[in-house]
Amino acid sequence: MDTYQTHMFLNEWQGGDEELLKREFGLSGGELAGTKILLASYVRDELCGEAFVLLQRDGRLYEVNASHDSMGRMAGQWEPEETLIEALRHRLEKGRLGSSADGSNIFADELRFLLAELEVCNNG
Repeated sequence: MDTYQTHMFLNEWQGGDEELLKREFGLSGGELAGTKILLASYVRDELCGEAFVLLQRDGRLYEVNASHDSMGRMAGQWEPEETLIEALRHRLEKGRLGSSADGSNIFADELRFLLAELEVCNNG
């Protein structure tokens, strides 16, 4: 049984759920079937917005990265790409994943905690 937290919606999506993702990305009901949303974050300023979603399907991790169009929508950008804990951790430590340009936390701390939980579950 999974012991890590699922459905962590952060920032502009705080308090959201799968229905929110369906609306934002223009998804039909079947596209999230068999999927656990582990973390979903959306941040927006007056010029742009960026979304990150980490999900699990069939024991594998996938991520979705998107930005909104001029109307504030992300339809057509739901393209889950398979990823690994090690790859996400590398991007957290050596890149800017989960941080803004000024280095402040957007979702980096939450993602680090989640990755640690996933490792414990995978090794336990």
